[in-house]
Formats: sequence, structure tokens, C-alpha cells
Amino acid sequence: MLTVEDLKRELRPLLTPSGADASPADTAREAWLDALALRLENGRLVVGFPHSYFARWFGTHKRTSFEAALFRCFPDVPGILYEDSPLGGSLPAAAEVSRPIRDAAAGPHVSASHDKNPENAGEDAFARFIVNARNAFPLATAKKIAGEGPPDGEAVLVFCGKSGTGKTQLLRAMAVTLGRRLAPGRVFARGAARFCADMAAGGIAWTEQFWRNCDALLLDDLQDIAREPAWQRDLAACMDVCQGLLQEERQRKSAGSPPHERLMIFSHAGPATELAHLEERLRTRLESGLVLELLEPDLEVRLRYLQRAARERELALSRDQLLYLAQRCVQFSLLQGLLRKVEAFAALNGRPPVQTDLENIVRTGGSVRPVGCREILGSVARGFNLRAEDILGARRRPDLVLARQVAMYLCRRKLGLSYPELGRAFGGRDHSTVIHAVKKIRKLLDTDKVVHNLVTELENAVP
Repeated sequence: MLTVEDLKRELRPLLTPSGADASPADTAREAWLDALALRLENGRLVVGFPHSYFARWFGTHKRTSFEAALFRCFPDVPGILYEDSPLGGSLPAAAEVSRPIRDAAAGPHVSASHDKNPENAGEDAFARFIVNARNAFPLATAKKIAGEGPPDGEAVLVFCGKSGTGKTQLLRAMAVTLGRRLAPGRVFARGAARFCADMAAGGIAWTEQFWRNCDALLLDDLQDIAREPAWQRDLAACMDVCQGLLQEERQRKSAGSPPHERLMIFSHAGPATELAHLEERLRTRLESGLVLELLEPDLEVRLRYLQRAARERELALSRDQLLYLAQRCVQFSLLQGLLRKVEAFAALNGRPPVQTDLENIVRTGGSVRPVGCREILGSVARGFNLRAEDILGARRRPDLVLARQVAMYLCRRKLGLSYPELGRAFGGRDHSTVIHAVKKIRKLLDTDKVVHNLVTELENAVP
């Protein structure tokens, strides 16, 4: 009588590379066969999975070879029943696959699933990010670790920042890049709350099994579990299990072999200081890794983003029109919304919008109130404990001169106004005065720590 042990013993040679082409890594990657819960019922093979994540990975990467090997070894098996697990969209829960009709020459035919995701077509997943020096370090770090791996095989990364700064897109790009480099199915990305809910239901055994089938875990929106202390403790325990397995793997490996990778990557909507609100056990584990903060895109980056998006959508907008839109929002998601409205207007009217049309579009749909020189000047005046009218005046007192120069610098950086426009906004001054002020503050940012901290604080305070 055929037993489950017979099944696995016969299937393993077909699913595991052998001979000169085999390697320890190849053999380890086929350990998934042991994780399948197999049983024979009415002559039919019933397949169960340790959890739904494993089932989805199996459905995408292993189902084809598994069914081919099974029907090759056991042609009399009438079919397979996949029990209570979704298989990557290709099979519903509790789906059954009948034994295929075989052709004597071609052997059994088993349909394969194909990944049609354009992100997996081979292009650089980070190529579409637009950054300047403000966010260059977080992007470079994400790209290097995803593409090359951490030096010691282990990494904990936390990306913090306000909503709309690109954290989710950064995690997606890392997941795509990691998925191309690591073994198939060993990268898992999900929202933090949903993952923690599944983990709480499965317990420690579920967590251990998860890490035996996963090398990289990417969790988005960590702030969603801020009011769930039990989930936070479970996530801390999950990180401990990961590190424990990594230590075991290191002890089994020879000294000269490359380290096995274990990556835990998180995003948190909010400044890094808000991590202090998490449970201490989780917070300390997060802060033991690399915490990086994504700042809101400045005007230069927003303008470049809109220029590229307008080209792709074939919208005939001038630079001044795109600059007008870039000045209205600081979040990429809001800029996308504005551009969709512009695109809808152009499609409906058969022409690109003029400036009056743009102003009407911006006023509808809850767009943010545009920031102007007056708002920036008010922030600078409060920061220096001065009156705005004194900053605009002609007095040359040192504190007034510095405040005036900082305000000009911030208006130039935030609003993208020309030097003559800024001169007119600051009491009819000559454009050369504005050029001198902007250059002076740029130099002080590199040489004077007090000015650097003050300007950074004022810049972050202005929307």
C-alpha cells in the first residue's frame, strides 16, 4: 500500500538537484517538500500547508514541478486536492487537480503560472525614484542592501517619515530586488497589522515555520500596531526567532562560506522620535538596526517628478504651470491627485489647461492652501523673535540682516521664485541683493552649525 513516506521518498530525487550540479544550497531550498502535509484519501493525494503564505509561494513557484513529478512517479493517482489554502490566485481554496491526460511522447502536461508583473521584467526597481541630496542616503542604503545584501548577513532597517514621502514605494522596490536575488519565495512583504494578526493566531510554532521558509520580511505601516501592545511583543519575539535561526545556520556553516541572509525591513509613518511610543522590547530591537528618515520632497524634486509624469501622460504643460502645481503640495500622493485632475480636464475639453483653469483645479478637491512669501516670512519672524515688517524694512541690524537673508533663502528654495521676483517681494530690493543673500546662507549652512540647525528647523516648519 502506498504511504506518504513512499511518496516523499520517490518525489525527492526529482525535486532536488543531484550529482555534479547539486549544491548544499540547492538541497536546502528543496526542504519545502518536508513542510507539505500529505495524506492519501480515497486514492487521491491531499496536500496541506503550514500557512497561507507558504501556500501562495508554492502555487507560484513549485506547483508545476510538484505535479509533474507526482504524475510521473504515480500515474495511477487520480488527482490532487489542495486543502484550504489559496495558491497564488491560480487555484481557489480546496481546489482539485485531476490527473492530466498523458501523451506517450510528451509526458504529462501541467499548466504553469507566469508572473506578468512588469516590476519583475528585469529593470532596476529603484530607477523611478527622484531624489536629491536630501534623501540620497536612505535610497542608496536601500538599494545597496537589496541588491548586494548586508555585510554580515543580518540587517534591521526602519524607514521613517511623514505620509507621502515614498516609504511604501521604497519597500516595494526592495522587495522586487530581493526577490530577484534570493531564492524564490523567500521574500515576504505585507502590512504590519495584517502580519501581526496572522502571527498572533498562529503562535510561536507558526513564527518558527515562517522563518524557516523566509529570508526577508518587509512590513509596511508599523504605526498601525502602535496601540496593540500584544502585537508589538509578538513582533519582538518574531525578530528574536529570526536571529536565533540565523545563529544556528551560522554555526552549521563552515568558516569560509558566505553568511545566510536574514533581513527585517520596516516603514513607519511619522518621525523617528515616534518610535519611542512603541513597547520597549520592540523599540530596542528596531533601534539596534539602522533607522533612516525620509524627508518630504523639496520643490526641486517635486518639479522633476511632475515634469516626468507630464511627459508620460502626454500633458502639454509649461514649466511655469508645473512649478505652480509643485508649490501647492509637498506629498507625492497629492501631486498625483492634482495631475489626474489636470489630465481629466484636458481629456474633457480637448485642450491643455491655461493658468486660470489650473487655479480652479487647485481650489477644488481639498488641495492644500498654497504657501507664499508671507507665510515663510512669518515663520522666520517667529523663529528670530522679530516682527515681519522689521525684516522687510531697511534697517541693517545684524539679527535683522540674518533673518532677512534666511527668509530670502527659504522663499527661493520653497517657492522656486526668480531673483527679481524675490527682490520685489522683499520691499523692492535689487535681484543682486537676493543672490548675495542666498549664497551667504548656503555657505553658512556648511560652516555654522547654529545657522544650519536654525534654517533646518524653520524649513521643516514651513509646509
